[in-house]
Amino acid sequence: MSADPGAFEVALCQYEFESVESVDALIRRVEGLFDRAGDADCYVLPELFASDCLPSGEGPATLGSARRTALHDALAAAADDREAVVVGGSYNVAEDGAVYNRCPVATPGGGVETYDKRHLVPEEREAGKRPGAARPPVVEHGGVGVGVAVCYDVEFPELVRDLADRGAEVVAVPSWTAGEAGFQRVRRCAAARAVENQLYVAHVSVVGERSADLRGTGRSAVYAPCDDVVGPRGTRLSLPRDEFAAGTCAVDVAALRRSRSDAAVRPYADAGRREE
Repeated sequence: MSADPGAFEVALCQYEFESVESVDALIRRVEGLFDRAGDADCYVLPELFASDCLPSGEGPATLGSARRTALHDALAAAADDREAVVVGGSYNVAEDGAVYNRCPVATPGGGVETYDKRHLVPEEREAGKRPGAARPPVVEHGGVGVGVAVCYDVEFPELVRDLADRGAEVVAVPSWTAGEAGFQRVRRCAAARAVENQLYVAHVSVVGERSADLRGTGRSAVYAPCDDVVGPRGTRLSLPRDEFAAGTCAVDVAALRRSRSDAAVRPYADAGRREE
């Protein structure tokens, strides 16, 4: 990692369900969010936003090969053009007789790698989805480590601690919460993971209502540790609730690194410490 990466710009892209007619229309809406957010080092889209270009109905709607290719190509092009990591939310994919909740991550010049959500809520399991086997990725850009945890993943401290141990300093959390309890649970856990691991967490919600099975609520935000080095305020950016919206904020990764060794409280380093 770079010794002093300077300001790292994180863009939250809060997608609102609208029922678009094609994957091309979906991509145009995504590009509009990127433009609205402005220049950034990392863009984050929400979980399962790509369902907006699929028919709703019983069971998880899956993104077919042609649509996946078009979406991946658009995400890779955006990463190259904007010289940024693009965490492309997620989509359902049918593979080997099962359905996975798959998150594509594009990096400049690196194409797209994918991650299948590890922790599934009971509703997903009952719908026949299968958890991924691989650990979530950590990619490096501009000397900063960017990790991924999809929605329910962030409620499991060990998953985010593993990301931190592998170099994550910013963790992107694409999320889809249909009700208030789910939204509050994910946002509170995202904030807790930021404090206990001394890193930044970018939580991005999908919002709006297209049908009974495609509706989301939330308020995307960037969370930070609260200490005497990074600063006392744990919320760095919060978008309007339940709106098609985007925004960008700069996070100080150099200060984050200093906080892990020099802050008055150091939960990341002290996690395994036991007082005599």
